[in-house]
Amino acid sequence: MDENWYAAEQEIRDRITEARTAARTRTLIQKRAPTARRPNSVGITIIRLANWILACAGRLSLELSRVLASARAATKRRDSAGSERTPPRIPSSPNSANQML
Repeated sequence: MDENWYAAEQEIRDRITEARTAARTRTLIQKRAPTARRPNSVGITIIRLANWILACAGRLSLELSRVLASARAATKRRDSAGSERTPPRIPSSPNSANQML
């Protein structure tokens, strides 16, 4: 019985020593490793909102430029089609009115 008790006690001491060594190792690693920073939820929310606003502005400016381009093209087409239908105007000079009389 004495031999078993001694072996059990020695095993317990060995386990405690291993646990202490592991705890010391973890403590040293944690001291050297940089601490994880908690994310600032307000800052993250502001950044996400700003990114969303910039994305919307980019899409809006793209859509606006497309609408303006199509409006300019339609105006050009209308002006060119209208000038083809009407005959060119002949400017009248003041002398031409006197010659008719």
